[in-house]
Amino acid sequence: MVLRLFSLLEGSNYAPYAVQAIRSILQLPHISFGSEVGKGQLLHHLRFSIDYLRRAHLLSQEGKPANLFGVASHLYYTEPSNLAMTVLLQHGVIHDICSQASSIEAERDLVVLLCHLFGRRYLPEVYATTNNIHDLVQKGPSCVVLAPLHPKARAVLLAHQKQTLGIFSAYALAFSSQHADELGPDNQLPLSGVVGPSDTSSLPQTPLFAHLSETARKPKARSLFVATSGHDDTFGDVGELTRTVRHGVHLNKHAIPTVEHILNPKLPLNAYLYDFFVHGQVDALVNMNGLRRDDVWFVIQAFHLVLMTIRGDLENLLSNISIDSGRDAALHETDSDSHTVSMSDDSGYYSSNPFGREEEGGEADQDIFQRPRGVRDSDWRVYEVVNSITHQFSVKFKAMWA
Repeated sequence: MVLRLFSLLEGSNYAPYAVQAIRSILQLPHISFGSEVGKGQLLHHLRFSIDYLRRAHLLSQEGKPANLFGVASHLYYTEPSNLAMTVLLQHGVIHDICSQASSIEAERDLVVLLCHLFGRRYLPEVYATTNNIHDLVQKGPSCVVLAPLHPKARAVLLAHQKQTLGIFSAYALAFSSQHADELGPDNQLPLSGVVGPSDTSSLPQTPLFAHLSETARKPKARSLFVATSGHDDTFGDVGELTRTVRHGVHLNKHAIPTVEHILNPKLPLNAYLYDFFVHGQVDALVNMNGLRRDDVWFVIQAFHLVLMTIRGDLENLLSNISIDSGRDAALHETDSDSHTVSMSDDSGYYSSNPFGREEEGGEADQDIFQRPRGVRDSDWRVYEVVNSITHQFSVKFKAMWA
């Protein structure tokens, strides 16, 4: 939401109407995700969301939407998978996959990666037993269980997850420190509501008590009741942060762009989208992958829209690179230390309709988008693979319409 608000500001050239509209939005009660969250805490969350977007190279220092903004913005309803997609593009993971000598391997590996991000469905543990999957695979064309996440993609997303955790841990610590007087002592038991003493001056000042006071952990963001087990303000994951933050600091796990569920799925993932890309058989999805027949069209359509959106935004990006080919613009670029550096500031708010070249009831014209001048081979290769995947998936999907 924050990224799209910046898009509105930049696209309107900071028009007074847009500025007032954003101020009105941020004052709506339901934006706070609960009546107990005050305006000050909401603004703190907004500030650290901007910090996240800047570190993710989706906002420039001046607050302008940058480079891969279009991908993240048009796929906003898939958050945080849309943000994970931009991270993988920036760090060259998708470029590496697409650069394989075999086009078939490149396409299938990229589809597997996209299936880990979009349209995720779990297989029941009892269904995904080794014997059952072995029997199913012998009877039909589906592989049923999705292959593991690409190793480099896992490493990149893990580093991104640590960065995200650090940003929002800092948010909890900053808000707790700056508003300590307003929050008061964290001395209320979370379940019973019993309030303990907030003033320890009346306790006997024995040498033992003095030693314990000097050596005790003094967390500011962590709940004191959790801290009694030896925890400080260092959190292991976003779930732990939201569960064990001190009283008065309200964190919603779904408002933090965590990719923990992508890195560590609770159950095996259903490979129904990959299987459909390979064989295009609806009966196999029903009989082997366990999908309800009435759901098949809708889940396939959702993934088809994701593919068309990605392709449309890549076309927009490559066109911008051609327009401003004097700059060293690319979908990804790294410095000598393999850290992502700033990209082109074009991708914003005026992106073309990603579905504009798909005629109703007809097939996409595969030759309508020609390679723009100044586009790197690696970037064009990514587009070629994505375009091929989208076309193949579209052909199989539209065969269902009959």
